[in-house]
Amino acid sequence: MLETVVGRLSREQPGLRFHVFSYYPAADRALVRDDRVSIHSSTPVALVAWLLPWSLVFGLARLLFGRRVLRLAPAAIRGLAESAALVDLAGVSFIDGREKFLPFNALTILPAWLLGTPVAKMPQATGPFQGLANRWAARWVLPMCRMFWARGPRTHQHLLDAGFPGLRFAQADDIAFNHQPEYSLTDEGGALLEERLDTLRRMRAGARGVIGVCPSSVVAAKARREKGDYEPALVALIEGLAGQGFLVVLFPNATRDSAGEAERNNDLPLMRRLAAAVEGGRHAVRPVMFDFDLNASGIKRVIGETDVVVVSRFHAMVGALSLEVPPAVLGWSHKYAEVMARFGLEANVLDYTQLDGADLVARAERLFEERGQVVEQIRRHLPAVKASAERPVVALLSPTLGADLA
Repeated sequence: MLETVVGRLSREQPGLRFHVFSYYPAADRALVRDDRVSIHSSTPVALVAWLLPWSLVFGLARLLFGRRVLRLAPAAIRGLAESAALVDLAGVSFIDGREKFLPFNALTILPAWLLGTPVAKMPQATGPFQGLANRWAARWVLPMCRMFWARGPRTHQHLLDAGFPGLRFAQADDIAFNHQPEYSLTDEGGALLEERLDTLRRMRAGARGVIGVCPSSVVAAKARREKGDYEPALVALIEGLAGQGFLVVLFPNATRDSAGEAERNNDLPLMRRLAAAVEGGRHAVRPVMFDFDLNASGIKRVIGETDVVVVSRFHAMVGALSLEVPPAVLGWSHKYAEVMARFGLEANVLDYTQLDGADLVARAERLFEERGQVVEQIRRHLPAVKASAERPVVALLSPTLGADLA
């Protein structure tokens, strides 16, 4: 999403500069070598102890003494205050059951609001708002945004039902549908990616087909808390597909290889556990593993080598659909189904709490057999989805940031 926003806006207005507020500022500074992009910290500690108080101080000073006082502000505060907009790229926010994230959801918006910088929430999932804490927080914070883009019809309906006074919103598809390789801001993968892709292509010759599996550390953690069978079901899926003659490709969508076994925003430890389980099993299955850091373009190159994919990461699903690769989805939120419904494929979305290994194998095999029809179905709907995904980017270039569309 970030790369698409930077790439599309830069194409329309060359010379733009971008201030990126990152959860992993040190790592991102090492990865991003683009002079247009400055990286600032927006970790929870930075938000509470630094960004919020300084935004309050300089927000008040701006009202009292004018904008010239911002020249005295720290670089991050000055960058945020002088920006045309804060583009909020949260994938999900203000969702019932995720109350522990409410402070973060609010604190990512408040500094900009205090500094008088308009906020545009790019397409994301939100709601429902039945929980008291979530409803109160959303009712207070969301109307601070100049514009909220709902990523699908269910999110749009949640906002309609909520009826928050002063909230401006419209529906648009995820901007990542329009991601292009040339938008890349980082260069992970390199020679190792090329080597592993060559291995995949060689092994394809002896296989019935190639099925990609993209697990999610987020879903795995949820399943562990709820004593679900997510990981065992994926083990059964990989073993079952290999037993049916398929070449299985394990690939991530979120990677932080330097973090070791830490699983926040990092699918690599989960992938390695799955690989160890199937390699040590009765049939010694050896999937092709992309168990290293990859950027969005690298992930899409892997997806492009598969016939179908089974994914638990939202943007792996978007990447597959944008490449016309049929996906089956093992998800946890309405965010998956509302996007798949745009292609008439919502029946391919399964709840992670109700998984059965044998059923997964059968579903993946059926998707493979019917892939020609599914590809045609994706192809029919994709132009409209891509056009819809363009709307929020175009809106960013308007004086109202698209608020007149609400």
